Amino acid sequence: MIERRLVTQALGALLATATGKPCGAGALPQVDGKPAEPPYSVLRSLTLTLDGAPFTDRHEDSDTYYQVDCVARTHAQAEWLADRVRTAVLGRDTDGAWLHALTVPGFSCYARELALDAGPEDDPAAVIVSYVIRFQLRWTPATG
Repeated sequence: MIERRLVTQALGALLATATGKPCGAGALPQVDGKPAEPPYSVLRSLTLTLDGAPFTDRHEDSDTYYQVDCVARTHAQAEWLADRVRTAVLGRDTDGAWLHALTVPGFSCYARELALDAGPEDDPAAVIVSYVIRFQLRWTPATG
């Protein structure tokens, strides 16, 4: 069975590297020990489903769902970061390979799907814009 913690770490690293902006796992990201300034993203683990073999079997497939909250100061900035997040997770090259590897030892992510693109929500009182995106990642044990 896939270790969820490893998926969260790999996806968070992918987002931070591909967007060039900090990404926190379930919380505001820190930069040099201080809260990051917008724009940044917050990665939240959602549902985990297992398919096939019994729960304790190491050869079952898994679906993991994640929410990425893109946090910015302006509507345009939130859309800019959301575009980069979608490209980071879903982008492919001309040969159909993923633009950014999502590596979890012993498993292969064979499908990445957009589950929800809620768009930006302005909060004038907080001077913050949040853009919510959800992804479904499908995993199978690596062969070889």
